[in-house]
Amino acid sequence: MEPASSQDAAAVFDPLRPSLIHVAYRMLGSVADAEDVVQDAFLRWPDVDRNAVREPAAFLRCVVTRLCLDRLKSVRRGRETYLGPWLPEPVVERRRMRSTTLPCLY
Repeated sequence: MEPASSQDAAAVFDPLRPSLIHVAYRMLGSVADAEDVVQDAFLRWPDVDRNAVREPAAFLRCVVTRLCLDRLKSVRRGRETYLGPWLPEPVVERRRMRSTTLPCLY
């Protein structure tokens, strides 16, 4: 019965993964750190009593937010000694272009 339980957990978690990564990225400024935090949340999700959770999306956002805050606290010392600017890592999002043709302006 345990494999079915973990499959159910993954079925609930997987559709929420992109939005959770987005939340973590907004807080941490790094795609790699955001993916690590979301993976940590995924590893904790099967141990949660999911019958007691009314809104899995809200619960998981809360877990990811708390994990991000913990990570920010742990790296604060390193950031305090760094003298250069801290800029977020750029994320390239793919957007579908409309098929309409635009006039050439040059």
